[in-house]
Amino acid sequence: MDARMGTLYEEHLLLGASFLPNESTGLLAVRSYPCEGEKDLGEALLGAVVADLTGTTYALLSGDAAPDLARSALAGRPLSVGDASFEAVLRGDGSVLGAPLVLRTGDHEHVLLDPTPRGEATTAWLELVRGAGGDEGPLRDCSLEDACGMLVPLLCAGDGAGRVVSDYLVRTGARLPRTGEVASVLLDAIPALVARVPVIDAEAYLLLVPAPSARAIWRSLLSFAEVSPVGVEAVRELFASRLPWAAALSAPGPVALGRAKLEGWGIVRAGDDFVGARGLAS
Repeated sequence: MDARMGTLYEEHLLLGASFLPNESTGLLAVRSYPCEGEKDLGEALLGAVVADLTGTTYALLSGDAAPDLARSALAGRPLSVGDASFEAVLRGDGSVLGAPLVLRTGDHEHVLLDPTPRGEATTAWLELVRGAGGDEGPLRDCSLEDACGMLVPLLCAGDGAGRVVSDYLVRTGARLPRTGEVASVLLDAIPALVARVPVIDAEAYLLLVPAPSARAIWRSLLSFAEVSPVGVEAVRELFASRLPWAAALSAPGPVALGRAKLEGWGIVRAGDDFVGARGLAS
């Protein structure tokens, strides 16, 4: 299969999906499905929705210098292994480029995911920061690469999302991750990473599953009567309604926002040890 289409491309075709291209990776993301017209997102969230986020901004930051780059370029709280949080990415002048979801999955690994239109600019800026100083720069000993060929990102959200995901954990007796936590689990017998996404007034879980098992998990999720498939446009709508900074970042381009507001939202930390901190101060 053409890698540009993603692991679940044929599954999406069966559901009549329309697609959006990702200009930076060439991958296709699911825009929406015809079945989404049968009920609005609010009604669908009374049960659960599932979305394949392949084709959105989904990157792996890894290598010996990855923790240093994360501390420099991600302005939110420092993450320990097993943590997940939304973190602002700032330009040098303190303006906000984006606020991706960041998972620390290892001592030298961070996963970044952003289904909004700001994702591509955010990763481009991170790559620019990584290359500062040239070939001998202190942050060169790490890589930032598209992760869609590694683990397939599936988002399950809604009032019934916890019930749905926990059904896969019964065999091992594992618990669901808490808000802002990443756990290595077995979904039935399939090894996966599961993070509970910190959104307001909604249960949302990000499942990172091996590509060879993605089709089985996708079909299994859709076998639940309360689960509906949705595309990236619905995920953007979900984030826009459940993340307090979403309205401020709805316009394109860098956005200048006050430090107090960013700290209040929890996407910028105190201190001046990150790119853009001086710009915020001025």
